[in-house]
Amino acid sequence: MVLLLTDVFLLLTQVLLWLLVGLIGWFVLLRSLPRAFLSLLVLLLILAVLALSFFQGPPLDGGVLEVLWRVISFPFSPLGLGIILLLILLSGQKLGKTAKNLILLVLTLLALGSVPIVSYYLTRELEVEGIEQVRPQPALTVPGSRRVIVLLGQETTRPQLRTPQQAAPANPPFIERPITPETFQILTALPTQLTERGDRILYAAQLFQEESRLGTNPLIVVSAGVRPERRRRDGERDEDISEARDIQRFLTRELNVPEGSILLDSGGNSLRRSAERVQALLSDQQRGINFGNQLTLVTSALSMNRAVLTFNRVFNEAIVTARPTDFYTLPPAENLARLVQGRDLIEREIIVTDFLPTADAFYISSQAIEEYLNSIFYFLRGWIRPLQAPTPR
Repeated sequence: MVLLLTDVFLLLTQVLLWLLVGLIGWFVLLRSLPRAFLSLLVLLLILAVLALSFFQGPPLDGGVLEVLWRVISFPFSPLGLGIILLLILLSGQKLGKTAKNLILLVLTLLALGSVPIVSYYLTRELEVEGIEQVRPQPALTVPGSRRVIVLLGQETTRPQLRTPQQAAPANPPFIERPITPETFQILTALPTQLTERGDRILYAAQLFQEESRLGTNPLIVVSAGVRPERRRRDGERDEDISEARDIQRFLTRELNVPEGSILLDSGGNSLRRSAERVQALLSDQQRGINFGNQLTLVTSALSMNRAVLTFNRVFNEAIVTARPTDFYTLPPAENLARLVQGRDLIEREIIVTDFLPTADAFYISSQAIEEYLNSIFYFLRGWIRPLQAPTPR
């Protein structure tokens, strides 16, 4: 009965959210924008969707819906609000009282999104939700099972040069600023360049070493898709230009993780798709991976809550153990009151510059707002269930 009531409540919430999104879209598009601009916007939107479908092939994992959602949600981000404001100001139309109030509201939101103290607390709420998903690592109870660590590695590394596999051109063209062979050799010998999300890779390797010492025969599943900014050459496959391959090289060469203990998913370009592809890999009978119906999930704290809910939905009965990293914030002091005190309590101090707008704060706020919108999108698609029926104790 409890589960039935929960399902009914979730269904009603989804319907109400869809109605709210529709009403907002109707008001903004039909009441606020000029007819000519609206027609041009619709035309450009259709052409963009057709172009994406043409160049990227048939939509996979609801790709067109995801693109449309990004377009719809863009005005709700700080950057989107700023661009819309500029378009209104540059249109040359006379602004009424409503338009002026709208511009004032947008400017206020932009200013707030750029203030470090606002971005900090906006982000901390998401990261606290990720921390609440952390549980002690359960013991492997299925005979012959091994610990599986799922590393969501999308956008954790940067593209870079690599050691050539073919001979240099026999008749190279004239180049105004050529790179010397010695410089090229130095550049190709660089370790994998990590982004700010690169903590995920380091943490996954640390967990692997800990599990190895415990004798659980760990396996790291790296899920990361093809780099969209990477130009594909003739004969290259998705596996050759995927970010997962670069992460594997870093794990083996720099962090001493055996190549045989790494499994690659080269199509994980979204949380939902990563969960589905990892589930398919682990369920492949030919691979014979016995993961004991347990997963250890490593990703950024900002999206950990949505990641756990997504994997729980896809894997159904599996136990998903959250291991968040890449934190922007510290947990609230009141949440640690029962554990530490005095010098052991690490707490952020509010300073004067926290009230001065910065580009970094604007970026962090944008990331947090995007995560909120993604969570709403996943809920509307039925990919996550924020509310769960209580389990008997």
